[in-house]
Amino acid sequence: MSRKAIGRLVLWWCAAAFLFPQLRVFAAEATAGHGGTITGFVKLEGPVPKLPPPQIVKSKDVCKNVPNETLVVGPDKGIRYAVITLEGAPAGAEDQTEAVHELDNAGCRFVPHVQVMRVNQMLVLKNTDPILHTDHAFFQGAQPQFNVGLYPGKVTRKPMVSTGVVKILCDVHPWMSAYIVITENPYHAVSDAYGEYQIGDVPPGVYRLKVWHESLGTQEQKIEVKEGAASKMDFVFTAAKEGKP
Repeated sequence: MSRKAIGRLVLWWCAAAFLFPQLRVFAAEATAGHGGTITGFVKLEGPVPKLPPPQIVKSKDVCKNVPNETLVVGPDKGIRYAVITLEGAPAGAEDQTEAVHELDNAGCRFVPHVQVMRVNQMLVLKNTDPILHTDHAFFQGAQPQFNVGLYPGKVTRKPMVSTGVVKILCDVHPWMSAYIVITENPYHAVSDAYGEYQIGDVPPGVYRLKVWHESLGTQEQKIEVKEGAASKMDFVFTAAKEGKP
């Protein structure tokens, strides 16, 4: 093909992509991954319990309006901070282990209250409050526990080398708590303020989809993921069901 013909072909494609946006969509889809997507909601059934506010016993000039985040129920009874994981999925790309996650001490609460990360990723601990905090981590697996003192502005890093649920407390301010769920693969999510979650680019297969919540416990359901398709799975909890982290 001559250079002139190639030039005409390029100009035609650019014009067609401008005039017909669906061509750009088709091109993007052609280069995207071939995994499936899992979506759904985590919701509460029955009355929403009224939780007492945290008992602020010190640093009251800084620790104001601290919310109780042990059970956050949003619109249409969607449950926030539920962790959804895919059991039995492949480990995924090794370069994803280089991702870094943060846990901040801000307003006398841990931010975010709940997060999920892959094993061997790094956790950055920081303190943006003008007072001393500690990040005291309690692990269920082989991960060595740590207790880090964080003066204002201090930042430190810890590798998460064992899977499981991690509970983090502040020894200075006992009402503060956070949870980190560490998984073997990258197929996980945390439900948002509406209780919605999404896990993308999942390899086709049959798996166990698991949801965990700090006060409501855990549930599991079998799910099949098909190539390029969306699978929907909802979970419903009741406030009367107590769970152990």
